[in-house]
Amino acid sequence: MANPEHLAILNQGKEFWNEWREENPDIIPDLREADLSGTNLSRANLSRADFSCSFCTWRICQFI
Repeated sequence: MANPEHLAILNQGKEFWNEWREENPDIIPDLREADLSGTNLSRANLSRADFSCSFCTWRICQFI
């Protein structure tokens, strides 16, 4: 199950997310089993994020 805090940060937008990632480089974002189908992840820093069993469409997740 995804970390609710990580999902809440991602849902605040890619700028907020990327800033949080810069401030917390040692945290591995836990987005396991998250439904990201309505989330635009383009240009979001998703390096090292765990997307195991997450649901999203190819159009949205092509940058993961």
